[in-house]
Amino acid sequence: MKYAYPALISWSEEDKVYYVTFPDIEGCFTDGASLPEAIENAGDVLNLMLWTMEHEGEAIPKASAMGDVKKTKDTDIVTLVAADTVAYQEVIDRENNPIKYAREKAGLNIKKLADLLGAPYRTVQDWNAGRRMPPEWVQRLIIEKIESVQ
Repeated sequence: MKYAYPALISWSEEDKVYYVTFPDIEGCFTDGASLPEAIENAGDVLNLMLWTMEHEGEAIPKASAMGDVKKTKDTDIVTLVAADTVAYQEVIDRENNPIKYAREKAGLNIKKLADLLGAPYRTVQDWNAGRRMPPEWVQRLIIEKIESVQ
């Protein structure tokens, strides 16, 4: 699903960071050392919160109109932040099991990946299921090999 929520961005002179809150989503907040970083982090946290709410079956709150968001200081910024939980699912999949993600993206089944790597089928099956994973440096080599056949 795609969403857009108003965010309130406030500079903290004391902490030297921009704080970002989403008035419509309880517990959804972040910060950033610069305005671009704060906005980027806002997108990340909004995607994570909404993705989690969807997967836990929680009700997604309606977004307020930007004009309804109250500034606490004249320097505060109210902006819209977009989220796409379908695209975010891809990020989650890639980070949780990069070998499976690369294999699926390349259109390889488990047997073809095992053959490509010269690895036992059972080992590749365990990687795919997330039961066991090789060290990160080996994962990177496997992903490079998968990407080289695309």
